[in-house]
Amino acid sequence: MSLSAAAFAAALAWRLLVFALLWWLLTTGQQAAVLFGAPFVFAAALLSTLSRFRAHPTTDALHPVAPLALLRLIAFFLWNSLLGGIDVALRAFRRPLPLTPDLIDYPLRLPPGPATVLMSGLVSLMPGTLAVICEGHLRVHVLDRRGHWHRDLERLEQRIGAVYRLPGF
Repeated sequence: MSLSAAAFAAALAWRLLVFALLWWLLTTGQQAAVLFGAPFVFAAALLSTLSRFRAHPTTDALHPVAPLALLRLIAFFLWNSLLGGIDVALRAFRRPLPLTPDLIDYPLRLPPGPATVLMSGLVSLMPGTLAVICEGHLRVHVLDRRGHWHRDLERLEQRIGAVYRLPGF
């Protein structure tokens, strides 16, 4: 694979800027937290840049993510995180706690690799859920088994597949 060092450096610089800004926002600019997070921001930027510049095995061409699909995924994630946070907060104030926790299995259509890892990570970041990849499916711990989990996971998987420009998504 021939890779332009300038393109790699530009992509790394862009990711450093975005990740640093996100970390700064998450820590409300507290100096100690920013300094603590600096090595992690660098590692995340480097790893995401390296994964971005992997060549396709048959064409040796670069396959970047689809920017508009990525924006739709971010909006979807933020909206569902907000809804999940409200749901968890409302449950916390009710007595008795309205919980019917369960482990659900979701069969993945995404191929093994970065897209599957991203799906597991995003599901785990949403309030009230925790996910792990298990032999071609996602095992998800949920607070209430009566929710529309399959539909929500399907919608998330569809958006992730579109970000990676995978066939059938």
